[in-house]
Amino acid sequence: MKQFDRHQHGIAARLTCRWSRRSLLTALGTVILASGVIACQAEIAPAVPTAALARLTPLPSPGRVPPKAVSSPSAVSLATAVPTSVPPAMPDPLLSPVPSPSPTIPFDANPEHLQPNGPPHDPGPLTWAHPGSYWGDRFNKSEIVSFSSKQPLITTYYFYWHDLTDPTRQQRIKISWTESPPDPAHYSFLNVRTHLQQFSDMQAAGIDFVLPVYWGEPGHPGRNFNPTPGHFWSTEGIPPMIEAFDQLTAARKPFKMGMFYDTTILANADLTTENGKAYFYVNVRDFYSRIPPRHWAVIDDKPIVWLYDTQWVSKFDQATFDDLSERFAHDFAGLRPYVVREWQWYQSKGVTPSQIIHTDNLYGWGAAPSGFNTDPRFGVAEIGPGFNNTGFCHAGAAQNCFDVNRQNGAYYAQQWQEALRAGHKLVAIETWNEFSEGSGIAESVQYGRLYIDLTRKYADAFHAGRTSAG
Repeated sequence: MKQFDRHQHGIAARLTCRWSRRSLLTALGTVILASGVIACQAEIAPAVPTAALARLTPLPSPGRVPPKAVSSPSAVSLATAVPTSVPPAMPDPLLSPVPSPSPTIPFDANPEHLQPNGPPHDPGPLTWAHPGSYWGDRFNKSEIVSFSSKQPLITTYYFYWHDLTDPTRQQRIKISWTESPPDPAHYSFLNVRTHLQQFSDMQAAGIDFVLPVYWGEPGHPGRNFNPTPGHFWSTEGIPPMIEAFDQLTAARKPFKMGMFYDTTILANADLTTENGKAYFYVNVRDFYSRIPPRHWAVIDDKPIVWLYDTQWVSKFDQATFDDLSERFAHDFAGLRPYVVREWQWYQSKGVTPSQIIHTDNLYGWGAAPSGFNTDPRFGVAEIGPGFNNTGFCHAGAAQNCFDVNRQNGAYYAQQWQEALRAGHKLVAIETWNEFSEGSGIAESVQYGRLYIDLTRKYADAFHAGRTSAG
């Protein structure tokens, strides 16, 4: 596999808070698809030795910490951005055998009954899991072009769950969202033009690859409602994204995508059991098997699997990740995933003795409301432009309703400056288009292309190895 050179192809937190989207998604219906109730986490503890399977005192219970205030100029000097103008399912003969539900863990077919951080719950039969065509003997890894972990790389989270074409939804977002796309009438996960515009804008911003949020398939036990009646955005949105990627490739502007594994779908699974491990894996398999390998985001020949938090996971340990790696290698010609864990996956959960988990990288969600996190254990520089969920959350900071002022871009610029000084090779922007929580940098009615231009200014400095945008 070749190394991917972004220049050759012309492609140009502080951790305090997180949110579980499930409850507000249900309450707010079909429009507020990206909303969530924030549950704040205590600040990161002092550094701990990272010897394999080292014993560790369990982390304290999460505490509530308000977003960090930023002292910076009220305006930011910007550089001008450089503009840039489903295969059928197949049988799964190679998948490792999937065991029946564990008899010692209760199975509840109605995930409405589950709560975050609840007791172990067996996912039940995995008959709903259907891979695409790009795996097994149909998988061709020679199509993959890999990044190197020594390259400076920028990614962002892409929430493709929106379908705003319904006039009723358009009216609701005017009330509930603090930012919105410029043409909501044509903004949909089913629309190739929507994806093409967003991916082209990411390239204009200097972003190297995208992380589309993945929420599983129809019938998934962690999907307890349908936010877009008649459609399942998580799977139906993939073919239009692929078509957009194909158009970019045809225009000699190839782009790449990894997997942002929205682990809120894991329904309190025990990932130390055989069925829990299989459940954890099939979501990864079924995402990547739907994507042509030529579009995969890969670091050091390892496809990227980027994990959200553990609130909907009851147990996991190092064997959870070892099993994921083995299963992936079995089904994808020996390749192993490049796993980036969120801080809550730092150590095992629900097992004794506690283990420090080891994968390829670690990050902390929460930069949008809380700022850049300097903890040295993070290999990812997480940054965000601000946060505002007060369009639908009205109870104040005590109930995790925040309005973190963007300061006309200065809040975001300060985080970029900290990221440049930190020396990490990987930057993650939180987020591209989480409009309902006011954390997007995509073009919007409220901010225009300000954050695309600002991102390009700092991305150019980052890719050039500079510690300042100058």
